Amino acid sequence: MATSLDQVKAQRSVEENQGKQFKSDDVELAVNFGVKLLKEAGGIKLIEQAINQSKDPALVIGQFLTQIIAKLAEQLRDEYGIDPGIFLAKDGFLDYILNYIEKELGYPEEFSDEIYSQVLETIKAAAMGPEAPNGVMEGQPSQAPAPPQGGMPPQPGAMPPPQGVM
Repeated sequence: MATSLDQVKAQRSVEENQGKQFKSDDVELAVNFGVKLLKEAGGIKLIEQAINQSKDPALVIGQFLTQIIAKLAEQLRDEYGIDPGIFLAKDGFLDYILNYIEKELGYPEEFSDEIYSQVLETIKAAAMGPEAPNGVMEGQPSQAPAPPQGGMPPQPGAMPPPQGVM
């Protein structure tokens, strides 16, 4: 099966941004959003349950964090113009969020290393996998068809706009 250009670019982006450094303000903003999601949406409890109940908690937590990263990367890029590379960069989002979770739940640093590896593998697998129809991937809603061009259709009984009057 052939790999699309977008998939190749995504794979390269993952590899290029590992270890790259970005503005600390951007990283701080992303981490604050991530912590807020973990606190308010019950993410810490989900992670704690995965640790206690899953046969492979690093995999489950890695997939969960990948979903958070996908959602935040799109949101922060669109709203603040922040480079999505901050999520995998050295001293970036993933490093800080894993340290936060580590402190909250008291698990060893080695476990964070396993989760980090799982996040990278999940992102790489998504980049290499087949493209989803209508842009549907983890964390991305299905796109509705675009509305017709040319504005609103004329309403019954409405007068057409004047032509050539100036």
